[in-house]
Amino acid sequence: MSVLAINGGEKVRKEFFPAQQTFGEEEKNAVNEVLDSGILSGYRGSWSPAFWGGINVQQLERKFAEKFKVTHAIACNSCTSALLIACKALDLFMEKEVLVTPWSMTCSASAPLICNAIPIFADIEEQYFCLDFNSIQSKRSPNTKAAIIVDLFGLPFDKRINEYAEKFNIKIIEDAAQAIGATRDGQYTGTLGDIGVFSFTQGKILASGEGGMITTNDSALAMKCRLLMNHAEAVIHGMSPLEKNLKSIDETMWGMNLHMTEIQAAILKIQLDKLDGILLERRKIAYKLYDIVTTIVPAITPAPVREGCTHSYYTQPFLWNSEEADGLHRDKYIEAVKEELMPEQGRLDKALIAAGYIDPLYKMPLFQGLNPEAKLVSFPNVENLWKETFFYTMFHGLPLTEKDLNDICAAFEKVWEHKGEL
Repeated sequence: MSVLAINGGEKVRKEFFPAQQTFGEEEKNAVNEVLDSGILSGYRGSWSPAFWGGINVQQLERKFAEKFKVTHAIACNSCTSALLIACKALDLFMEKEVLVTPWSMTCSASAPLICNAIPIFADIEEQYFCLDFNSIQSKRSPNTKAAIIVDLFGLPFDKRINEYAEKFNIKIIEDAAQAIGATRDGQYTGTLGDIGVFSFTQGKILASGEGGMITTNDSALAMKCRLLMNHAEAVIHGMSPLEKNLKSIDETMWGMNLHMTEIQAAILKIQLDKLDGILLERRKIAYKLYDIVTTIVPAITPAPVREGCTHSYYTQPFLWNSEEADGLHRDKYIEAVKEELMPEQGRLDKALIAAGYIDPLYKMPLFQGLNPEAKLVSFPNVENLWKETFFYTMFHGLPLTEKDLNDICAAFEKVWEHKGEL
């Protein structure tokens, strides 16, 4: 008779896990205040005080800039929009190359394409998962003008990349969508490059349904970002010649409508005050799970944290050693653990644990079509992590009870003890 749930045995967990919940009465009250005001968006595509957005948006931007010790914070409607704005603000266009990661959401590599720039993939680090410094050096060419560096899973990227980029005048767009509140040598993610971008979509550490933020210490770049986000051509037309001159405005610029609403900003103003507490709780649960799970299962080790850095734990990364598991493949073990548990409340999938993350982006038809040799591209680190060694969990982002933690650990232990069934 089978013991494991994947083979028909009884599950360890029969109840849904509690849903991620970072908002409460304060956010509800803030949203109601916006609704009562009747102003759901304060933006106007004209050179007027409304160019800068509504009351809540402006307050959020000031609060965000102060929190992360950066000169400019610019709210927009998504992190994807923020990446596109950043690429256009840096004048990336035809024949300019942008170094990108093969392991992230597609927009981290497709944003340059929308500007007609060329994304060039490099490999990632085996233990830290950010773009690999040595691979970046091998992929740089005279046409390399920028790099989109992703702080994957919540860990800041290698600081040697900053020194290298400065040497060769390569602009850094730091994609901190998964890493809000993490630090490198005491400096916050999103401020480690020329432009930083953040995400507030559903499921992120701070969430308002959708939303993004751009950060920079460069005032000229900040103004370009604002114009690109908000109908540049109409706004510039309303400026006086002196104002255009003072702000070094290109009169041929055109912009889009990528605004953040007052509702999103009102939610995020409250959420931002909770960030330190949210990160403290995520780290506390992550450390506990690392301690217990890696003790129970010798084939599992915690992914290390780079020296001098703190981790935001957007996801909690683990590494699998099949030799320690007597040849048992990661996928079989993780699938069995997932079957012992239940999804998050309100979800039908089992996404709280995943083996291998996503397919490397260079395997997608979109990117293979850019280059006849693209089908031959392969990077050993990302391929090994994807196929063999990497998995992650999302439990640490939920409001877990002691029983919830016990069930998670019991599932890992049960499958390990009965791995002979797999």
